[in-house]
Amino acid sequence: MPMNLERDHRTSALADAFAAGRISRRTFVAGLLALGLTPAVAGAILADATPGAAAQGSDLKGDMRFMIGPWTDQEIDHQKTIAAAFNKLHPNVNFSFKLYSWETASTEIDASLAEGAHDIYYFGEGDYVSRAKQQNGFEDLTSRINDPAFAAEKAKYLYWDRLAAYGPKLMGLPICWHVEDALFVNMDMVKAAGFDETFVDKWDTFVDCVTKMTKSTDTYGLGIGMQLGGYGEWYQRARAAGGRYLTEDLSKPAINTPQVVEATQQLVDFFKKGIAPPQGTYDYNTAPDAFIAGKLAIYSSDLTIAAVLLGKPKPPTFEWKVLPYPPGSATRVNFNDIGLYAMSSKTPDKDLAWEALKWWTNGPEGAYWTDVSGTYSARKDALENGYGTKGAPQLAASFDQFQKFSVGPEPFAQFGTVESQAEAQAARAYSGEISAEEAVQNIEQIVNQEISS
Repeated sequence: MPMNLERDHRTSALADAFAAGRISRRTFVAGLLALGLTPAVAGAILADATPGAAAQGSDLKGDMRFMIGPWTDQEIDHQKTIAAAFNKLHPNVNFSFKLYSWETASTEIDASLAEGAHDIYYFGEGDYVSRAKQQNGFEDLTSRINDPAFAAEKAKYLYWDRLAAYGPKLMGLPICWHVEDALFVNMDMVKAAGFDETFVDKWDTFVDCVTKMTKSTDTYGLGIGMQLGGYGEWYQRARAAGGRYLTEDLSKPAINTPQVVEATQQLVDFFKKGIAPPQGTYDYNTAPDAFIAGKLAIYSSDLTIAAVLLGKPKPPTFEWKVLPYPPGSATRVNFNDIGLYAMSSKTPDKDLAWEALKWWTNGPEGAYWTDVSGTYSARKDALENGYGTKGAPQLAASFDQFQKFSVGPEPFAQFGTVESQAEAQAARAYSGEISAEEAVQNIEQIVNQEISS
């Protein structure tokens, strides 16, 4: 796309976000100036940016069928909001949205791709790893993403280095990065125990704090082991201890080390000492209410819990923050998962699908969706485009901290399968069924079996 047309799209996106109240007047003007417009032109655009204003003369038309995951119970409404903004510029494009279940996402996506039933799909990095080599029905977007005309916009997205590591072809535009395990912290209870937010900066102070916040079975200092499917919690601590499922060259397992066993035992000890509630006391659906009620001083879970907490009839009345886990014996790690939109290779109008992909992941619309969905935007310009104004301000406040210690899935196709099975073994150790040593040995066997099959 020519640069002047690309700038027109960015200008229109900013104007729509301003008219909808998603960004402030100051942010709107700053965004226009950042596009290279003169103050006089920016002032004229500002004057015309009234609700309902739209760019004219669009020649885009057709149907775009999305298949996406239910980040919140308002997912379709959020998608329709973005579509409505697109339609102000391009009124002759029709959008439809179908939700898949997270548990059966890969199977549903495969069936849809085979039938050519949808044009654009959302999926996570774990799925990207397994699909990157062969693409499985997704369009290769490398030439579009690396087009010089898109270079300035491409530079605003995060994590291209990680995606490039999975294969030579790029098959999606990042929309978000999702922290798979964060600490939701009741700061009132932390302060009452004699600590401040720096208690997470060292393992010893972390253990001391959660121990002091534990009041028998009335209040547990740390709620762990309730993650949906267990995804990411144990693995994050294993990475912080210097462990990996495979060596750097992906040739053999590297997970069974004394440091990983020690990290596993540290988590097991929280259950043995009564600091964490026994397995089954709370689950992914009931733990947020326990956190709000003060039954869990800290709740360890994925980032979407921020949106869940805000959406409760009675959200937390206490001060709370979203903080990373302490460093391990090797480093400090935040395990996260990139979310992307990809295009079906069977979509009848790939140029229209590309315009939709860019719109859904642009600054204002990407900031809006990630904000209301309770995850982080995969854009460097998220904050200036209104991120943090619709969702939990705690997420915007911790964006840089989590980004600093970011790691993703390891680049081998079986990662998702290995990870889910590994977390199940960790859960067995949490419940006392097996020892920490046995859990790590079992995980090593799982890795061996998967990479040799």
